[in-house]
Amino acid sequence: MTRRLLPRFVRKRYAVQFALALGLVTLAIAAVGGYSYLHANEVIGDETRDDLVTNAEIQAQNLDEWLTRMEVQMRSISESAAFQSGDGRDINLYLWSVVERDRDIDAAYYIDTRNETVLTSTGSASVASAESVTTYYGRREFTSLAQQSHGDVVVSDPFRPSEGAAPVVLFATTIPDRPNRAVIAVANLRDISETHLHDIDAGRFVVVDAGGTVVLAEDESRLLETDALETTRYDAASGFVPGQSLAGSSTEVGFARMVTHDWVVTSRVPTGEAYSLRTDILTQILATLFVVGAGSALLAVTIGRDTVDAVRTLGSNARELTDGNLDVAIDRDREDEFGDLYEAFDVMRVSLRDQIHDAERAREEAEAAREEAWAEKEASERRRRHLERTAAAYGEVMRACADGDLAERIDPDEESEAMAEVARSFNEMMADVQERNEQLRTVSNVLSHDLRNPLNVAVGRAELLADESESDHVESLVESLDRIDAIIDDALVLALQRRVEDTLPVALSDAARRAWAHVETGDATLVVEENARFAADPDLAAHVFENLFRNAVEHSSTGNQTASGDAVEHGSTGSRISSDDAVEHSSTGNQTASGDAVEHGSTGRRDTPGDAVEHGDPDGVTVTVGALCDAPGFYIEDDGPGIPETDRASVLEPGYTTNRSGGGTGFGLPIVLQVADAHGWDLALCESASGGARFEFSGVERVGGGTDDAVSTV
Repeated sequence: MTRRLLPRFVRKRYAVQFALALGLVTLAIAAVGGYSYLHANEVIGDETRDDLVTNAEIQAQNLDEWLTRMEVQMRSISESAAFQSGDGRDINLYLWSVVERDRDIDAAYYIDTRNETVLTSTGSASVASAESVTTYYGRREFTSLAQQSHGDVVVSDPFRPSEGAAPVVLFATTIPDRPNRAVIAVANLRDISETHLHDIDAGRFVVVDAGGTVVLAEDESRLLETDALETTRYDAASGFVPGQSLAGSSTEVGFARMVTHDWVVTSRVPTGEAYSLRTDILTQILATLFVVGAGSALLAVTIGRDTVDAVRTLGSNARELTDGNLDVAIDRDREDEFGDLYEAFDVMRVSLRDQIHDAERAREEAEAAREEAWAEKEASERRRRHLERTAAAYGEVMRACADGDLAERIDPDEESEAMAEVARSFNEMMADVQERNEQLRTVSNVLSHDLRNPLNVAVGRAELLADESESDHVESLVESLDRIDAIIDDALVLALQRRVEDTLPVALSDAARRAWAHVETGDATLVVEENARFAADPDLAAHVFENLFRNAVEHSSTGNQTASGDAVEHGSTGSRISSDDAVEHSSTGNQTASGDAVEHGSTGRRDTPGDAVEHGDPDGVTVTVGALCDAPGFYIEDDGPGIPETDRASVLEPGYTTNRSGGGTGFGLPIVLQVADAHGWDLALCESASGGARFEFSGVERVGGGTDDAVSTV
C-alpha cells in the first residue's frame, strides 16, 4: 500500500528507492537533532534561571541569619554586667573581648547619645577609629544612629569612615536602664563579603541596598559603588532578570530580597558561561549530522551501487528462468549474501527439471493427503465437541466456587493434557484459596477475641490510671487505645465481608433510627421520608447507616472545615471542605447498645431508638433517608458541605485519610462500599439538592409488608 503512493519511476528503480530511503533517514535524524536542540535549549534555560534564583535565595537566607545573629549579639552586649555597672575599665575590657572573639566586629564604641561623644572604644583603628566615625565621613551615620537607637538594634547605611578607609556598616543599640548611653559595633564590609558570600560556579554575588549602592561583593572594588542594574528591576521577593549588559558583557541575573533588612542579593553569571552547555549540544548535533550525511553518501556510492547491480543481474536471470531457459549461466563466484542468492538460483535451475517430473506424483500424493485431511477433520470435530462439554463442566465447578462453595473440585480430562493441566492448576489454586480463607478466619478470631481481651484490659487500666494520675500522657494513651479498638472493628468488617446469602426484611425507618441511636449526633436532625422494606443482612446493613450518619454529623459540625484546616471550594454556596472529609470514620466506633439512650442536640434530652421525634439545634446538619423514585433502592443524604466531584473516587479507597491524628482510620466509606457489594447493590456518590453529600443504593430487593409512614424527624 505504501509503495503505491510513490511515483511510478521510483517504484520501477531500486537505485532511486535506495537513495530516497537514505535521504529520508538523514532528514529524520536532522529533524530529531533539531528538536533535541530546541528542547535542550528550553530545559537548560529553565534550569539556569532556577539555579540563579535559588542561589540568590540561599545567599539571602544566609545573610538574614547573619544580621539576626548580629542583632542578638548587640542586645547581649548591651545587657552585659559590664555595661550595667557603668565602670569604664570593665566596659573597655568587655568591648575588647567582644572584638577579639567575634570576627565580624572590627571595632566597638561606648557612646553618650546626648552630646554624641565616644566614652570608650576598642578595635581596629585602621577600619574605623572613634575620631573618623564622629568627625569625618562617618559623622552623619554616627549622629543618625545615636538618635535612633532607643531599645532596638539599628543598622546604618554603608559608608567609609575616612578617606581611604575600608567600607563599613554600624550596628547600634541603647543600654538598658542607662539613659543617654549606647553601644556601636563596626563591621568591615570587605571582610563580611569574603566571609559570608559563598562561591558560585562561573559567577558572583552582589548585594545592593534600596538606593542601588553595592553593599557586599566578592570584588571589593565595587563596594559602595552605584550598581549598573537599576533597583526597579527587583520588583518581587525573588526573580530572574535576563540578558543584562553589565561590565561590557551580557549577564544573567537572579535576585532575592532579604527579610531582615532592605537589601537585595543578586547572583550574576555571564550569559555565555550560563548557556555554555547549549553551545556544546549544538556543536555535537551538527557533528552528528555531518557524520550521518557523509556515511549516507559513502553507503550510496559503495554498497548501494553494488546492490543495484546485483539486483539487476538477478532480475535478468529470473526472467530467463521464467521464459523456460533452464540453461542460463548464473555467476556463483560472489561470497556475500548475493552469492548465496546466485547459488540458490542455480540450484533452483538444476532441480526444476526434477520438480517437473515429480509434479504428477505429487498430485497423486495430494489426493491421498486430501482424503487423510477429511478424516483428520472429522476427528478434530469430535475433539472439539468433547472440549466443549469438558469446558461446560469446568465452568459449572468454577461458578460454584465463585458462589462460595470452595470445596468443589474439577475432574481432570483424560483426553486433553492441556485441559487436565487446567483442572489440576485450578484445584491447587482453590485448595490454596480455601487454606487462606481458613487462615483469614483464624486471624479474625485472633482480632475479635485474643487481641480484643487484652485490649479491653488495657483500656480499663488506662481509665483507672486517668483517675489516679494527672500525667499529660494518659489522655493520649486512652485515645490511642480507642483508635486501636476502632481499627480492629473496621478490620473485622473488611476481613469477614462475605456474599450475603440469607436476608431478612428490614424496615428502612427502623434501621435508620436504630443506627441514629448508635451515633453521637449532637445538634444533627434525622428525617425519614418513607418506611420502605428491603431484603438485607441487618447487622451488615447497620454499618452502612452508622458510618454515613457519623460521616455527615462529624464533618458538618465545624463550620464546614476539616480537622486539618484544608478547605476546598464546593458548589455555589461557598462552603469549603477537605478532599478527604468523607473518609475519616470507622464502622463501630462510639456505638451504644441498641436499647441505650443517646443524647441529641443542645437540649440534653435522651431518647431510645423508638422515639418518634427529637429536634436539635436549627444550625445542625440534617440527614435525610428515603426510597429512590426511579429504581428499587434507598438514599442517605445531608445538607452539609458535600464532597467535591474530583474526590469521590478517592474517598472510597481503603485507608484514604488525612486525619489520622484525629482518630480517622480511612475504613468508614470502604466498609459502606463492601457491604453494598456483598448485597449486590450499586453505590453512587453524588450531590444532594442542598449541596451536601448523597449516597444512592440501587439494585436493592424490595419486599412487601412495608408501611407508608408520614415523614418523621429525629
